[in-house]
Amino acid sequence: MLTGRLRQLDLGVIPAPSGAGALVLHAEEAADCVVVFTAFDPADRTTTAALATFRDCSQSIFGYPNDEAYWGVPAAGYGFYEVLDSGWSQRLTEFNRLRFPDTMPDSESRHYFMGCHDASGQFLARDLSVEPVSGGFGAALNAALRRYGLHE
Repeated sequence: MLTGRLRQLDLGVIPAPSGAGALVLHAEEAADCVVVFTAFDPADRTTTAALATFRDCSQSIFGYPNDEAYWGVPAAGYGFYEVLDSGWSQRLTEFNRLRFPDTMPDSESRHYFMGCHDASGQFLARDLSVEPVSGGFGAALNAALRRYGLHE
């Protein structure tokens, strides 16, 4: 659930407002979650393929709400945000304590929101970075798959 105050992150690009075609890769054995998407640079009004990497991502949610729905959340829009005052990490700690009572709280993970046109993503991760990839969406997807050892 997207609750808490949003702080917009300036990463140089945002998901393309006309449609980012976002594809989320979050493998069971991998620490990072990678999103392949079409990025828009508001400064020069160009698009390029890009990878958003959510480092040490413990949980991800992707799909609904789309832009029309999440615009009901104050400050939400196309782009990348940190959700301040999020209880997501605490909920995971409480769940783990059902079986592992000595589970320590995770004070390093942060709740990120990625606002796209037809979908949005939320990620509980330690860090977020975005990098452009030359060669188009296919090249970006291949780069992401190589990170998981799934493409030559």
